[in-house]
Amino acid sequence: MVYSGEGDAPVLNSLALPTQSPDDWEKDLGALRLQRSRLIVSVYGGTPAEFARVAERMAPFADAIEVNLGCPNKVPGEQTIMESIGQSPSISGEVMRLVRAACGKPLIAKLSPNSDYLAVAEACLAAGADALGCGNTLGPGLAIDITTRKPILAGTTGGISGPALKPINLRMTYEAYSRFQCPIIAYGGIATWQDAVEYTLAGACVLGIGTAFLGKGTRESAELTRALWEGVVAYLDGLPFPDLVGAAHRLPAPDLTHA
Repeated sequence: MVYSGEGDAPVLNSLALPTQSPDDWEKDLGALRLQRSRLIVSVYGGTPAEFARVAERMAPFADAIEVNLGCPNKVPGEQTIMESIGQSPSISGEVMRLVRAACGKPLIAKLSPNSDYLAVAEACLAAGADALGCGNTLGPGLAIDITTRKPILAGTTGGISGPALKPINLRMTYEAYSRFQCPIIAYGGIATWQDAVEYTLAGACVLGIGTAFLGKGTRESAELTRALWEGVVAYLDGLPFPDLVGAAHRLPAPDLTHA
């Protein structure tokens, strides 16, 4: 379930994580016939060993594996295993070490903003991650229906995503690139070519779009993606895309100490 206010209001998602079995995922992924696209398969587990088992099973279908280290959706009053893993550099590093041993595909460590994400990133890169995902949803947050006087989401709380998340994940991207100079996949409030350019200047080389597709069909989503990329290309004005990646770091760095 997703709750969205008007305009640029925060979006709360309580989608949790898919519950179909690995057998079903293998069947679905095996039926895909991608021609010009690359497939990133996102995996999670309740223990480091389970992460590795799932990644090993999904690897034959994937061009890369995203290891989802932190999800803020939870049963009210409980801390999820996913949160615990994503907030611990040592456990996250152990997850990545086991996944690396089980899978030869490029690995993306998807970081949580609800953590010391640079410490988690360092542990994951040392354990074999090839790239960082900046980052997961924030929260959890809450919205209440003033008519029914009850929480709007069925799960009570949900992850904060959409435009409200962009400044958080943009900073995460900037700091991660500054520290590690590694490939970064950025997500969080990307809806326009200007958003895409900001994330790229901060250090992202791959961009993920989610909330901007809400309420849109496949054709509309494809048109949005095309328009976004065309805007980036126009901004480049003939320069190659890699010249844009991390370009904000080639200027005097801002002081984020008190931000």
